Amino acid sequence: MRRLLALLDTPAGRAARYACSALLVAALVWSIDWPQFIALRGKFDGGLVALATLLAGLAFPLQAWRWWLLLRAQGLTLSLPWAHLATWIGNFYNAFLLGGLGGDAVRAFALCRDAPTRRAAGLAATFLDRVMGLIVLLSLAALTLLLKLDAVARHAELRLLLALCAALSVAGVVGFVFLCRQPPPWLARRLGPTRTAALADILARAHSTPLALALALASSYAIWLLDFLSVWLLARSLGLPLPFIEVSLAMSVAYAATVLPVSVGGHGIREGALLAMLALLGLLPDDASRQLALLLAVLVWATSVFWSLVGGAVLLLTRRSVPPSR
Repeated sequence: MRRLLALLDTPAGRAARYACSALLVAALVWSIDWPQFIALRGKFDGGLVALATLLAGLAFPLQAWRWWLLLRAQGLTLSLPWAHLATWIGNFYNAFLLGGLGGDAVRAFALCRDAPTRRAAGLAATFLDRVMGLIVLLSLAALTLLLKLDAVARHAELRLLLALCAALSVAGVVGFVFLCRQPPPWLARRLGPTRTAALADILARAHSTPLALALALASSYAIWLLDFLSVWLLARSLGLPLPFIEVSLAMSVAYAATVLPVSVGGHGIREGALLAMLALLGLLPDDASRQLALLLAVLVWATSVFWSLVGGAVLLLTRRSVPPSR
């Protein structure tokens, strides 16, 4: 890892990174069927689409802030602008790796480069950031299902989904509370004294910063609700009157499906899961509504690609001018 970091920090390594990133941006732009997008002109409210896109973009600064809070809780003095840059660049690479893991890989790389002495704590905070977002997403899916018990009672798939989301949410919370105490003896024996001491320090720091954890948790709910509101506005822009609760449920399932490493960046999986959930909830009763829902899926995808390209622009246009710590 050290040799790779040293190589990537050389002029040749930087040139290779920029060339690779530029090629990925060009490939993403080239893959878009621009004539088909132009043909959509006049089929949606441009003002609502712009507002929805803006709300979706606001989630990324919140993600950077949440990650920064968790890093600070571990005693890392990395700056908030540094966390923003790493988050935006990670969002770009999310579009090209399986299961949306590109962002985590970029953030891990940045941590290993700029905080090598606190690598374990930084990676633990990054892992917690990912897990917290997933647990909150599952809890929102469970909550929306509880609000739609009539639909749950009619469909065995929704009952299974409710049980799965509730079980995973509870397991995540219980596991986090359990680990925040001390490493269990069986784990300590496997890790050895040095790694056990490092893990105990990480858990103790997390346990001693309840305010940071509470703020990170609150920001997780805000991130997902902004995203759900964005999709609801996109539906409104098409004249598709979908209820907000149902949109939240469908997008919860859609984003949870992208966690599985079965597609690049979750493209296609997210949109397919969205359409499947809307159909299961009985919100697409005729051909006209199904066509509008297909356009909605295209707009959701386009919004995701747009902010990925913004992350690519951040990567290409910014140099290493932001201090990693303060």
